[in-house]
Amino acid sequence: MLMYHGLHANPDERGHFDPRYSVKPGMFRAQLECLREFNLAYWLPVAGEALCAIERPNNGYDRGSDYCNPVLITFDDGDASLIDTALPILEDLRLGAVFFVTRDFVGKPGMINHRALRRISRAGMVIGSHGVSHRFLNTLSRPELEIELTHSREFLEQVTGREVVLLSLPGGRGGKREIEMAGAAGYRSVFGSAPGNNQNTPAGSLIERVAITREVGLDQFRQILRWRGLASWRVRARHHALGLPKRMFGDRGYDWLRNTWVRQP
Repeated sequence: MLMYHGLHANPDERGHFDPRYSVKPGMFRAQLECLREFNLAYWLPVAGEALCAIERPNNGYDRGSDYCNPVLITFDDGDASLIDTALPILEDLRLGAVFFVTRDFVGKPGMINHRALRRISRAGMVIGSHGVSHRFLNTLSRPELEIELTHSREFLEQVTGREVVLLSLPGGRGGKREIEMAGAAGYRSVFGSAPGNNQNTPAGSLIERVAITREVGLDQFRQILRWRGLASWRVRARHHALGLPKRMFGDRGYDWLRNTWVRQP
């Protein structure tokens, strides 16, 4: 599963530019066009545990050099570039995606508004929840967590008129408690941010996703799709390396350090 945040050619464009997570629009299009090299640019089911135990497509490809895992395109947060840039590219290439939206971000400067949210939904994209406030769900009390889960879902369903059954954990933070309470709140699948290809992901576990960052080129992208090679190794190594400061400083301390670091010239 692929995870994007924003698409920006430069920091001056509408939305919230991030030096790491803002992918250039031209590269985003090239990456999606790259999917066609594998004959795997298709829309995956998004209900129940289908995302955890995916049936292999019968498309003539085996596990050789041209094999890659089924692909699902996802976006987190709700940056304005998703309506300005991502949606037109997806529609042009006739691809679908899941847009995980944070309730309190809707209508804020640089973020999508209610009208854009309805436009994305009417285009056939799937809308998922990314919480109410983007607070890390594993740091909340049970009553606070319940509010984050239920209020965000109710808001998105009211705006779009469609059922919301998918949840993305802010910051990827969460585990068994969050998954169980999400299920009780009506969600069918919960997405994390740990990288992987979901080959061994059991039903009821967090769905793995690979964050596509600004520095990922086409060669690296192809390695990630196949989930082998140096690029996939680097993704896993970085994820494990970041686990140490998260454990040392906690979720809030880690994010303060990260935000301080990315603002450095």
